[in-house]
Amino acid sequence: MTKTSAGQKFRDAMQSALKAGAPLHIVGVADGSDALEAERAGFAAIYLSGSQMAASRGWADIGRLELRHVAESVQRIMDSGTTLPLLVDIDTGFDDVAETIRTLEGMGVAAVHLEDQEDLKACGHLPGKHVVSKDAATDRVSRAVAAKKDSAFVLMARTDALAVEGMEKTLARIESYAKAGADIIFAEAFPDSNTYADVKRAAGGKPVLANMTEFGKVALKTPAELAQESGGNIDIVLNPLSVYRGQRETAAKMYKEIHDKGTQRDLASSGQLQTRESFQSLIDYEGQVADRAKMLGTDTPQKKSV
Repeated sequence: MTKTSAGQKFRDAMQSALKAGAPLHIVGVADGSDALEAERAGFAAIYLSGSQMAASRGWADIGRLELRHVAESVQRIMDSGTTLPLLVDIDTGFDDVAETIRTLEGMGVAAVHLEDQEDLKACGHLPGKHVVSKDAATDRVSRAVAAKKDSAFVLMARTDALAVEGMEKTLARIESYAKAGADIIFAEAFPDSNTYADVKRAAGGKPVLANMTEFGKVALKTPAELAQESGGNIDIVLNPLSVYRGQRETAAKMYKEIHDKGTQRDLASSGQLQTRESFQSLIDYEGQVADRAKMLGTDTPQKKSV
């Protein structure tokens, strides 16, 4: 029996969601535990954000990431054993976009998105963005498409041009990227849901992703709301950093409380900390112990604390 590829799993998840009446809803994760939590919550696909990867190193999202950093983050997710297809942010493709595609596809990534900003990039919802020419960006897309081994591997072309060049030129870019072989269009920072009909038309009917990131240029809406407002022209809805931002805010408050009180006692007693049992259930602790013991040829040990 032929194994379904990661790219095909992503495509199947999108089609299944659309058949059920709403765009595919994807959520950002930071690591393997996050991936398992997202899977347990019911999501059908997950996302690894470049902004989050940079933030995890204390960096701004300005193009400092390299392929090796992304591969490290991808491996942490893949090690969890999650069955969900993973979409990865590859910024502008790094030094060699073909190598980036080959590396991540080989690691089991299902999809990537490639943007048209300059290498000194900015968050898509911040001012000061600069994009490369349409021809240069189209060439990026073409080289990425040519590097795919599995035709089902998903190459998204992201455009940040709307705030820089306006709608007419941005639509021309989208048309060019779609003709170059992009499988899906990532239309960044489009504040008016009605304009997605124009995006879809320019893309030649190919799927379109809407990014619902917080504190940016778009009103936060559900997949169902976006489907209705766009006239069915949005196929994927992304919440890239929602959980990570929640984690950062929670961490800041907890660090402060533990520092000021000298103990985590109140946090534990009030149910604000994940219990050992909850975490062990998430990661299938007993199953991992049994597998490890079998590999080592030893008896299953007593449960240890984690």
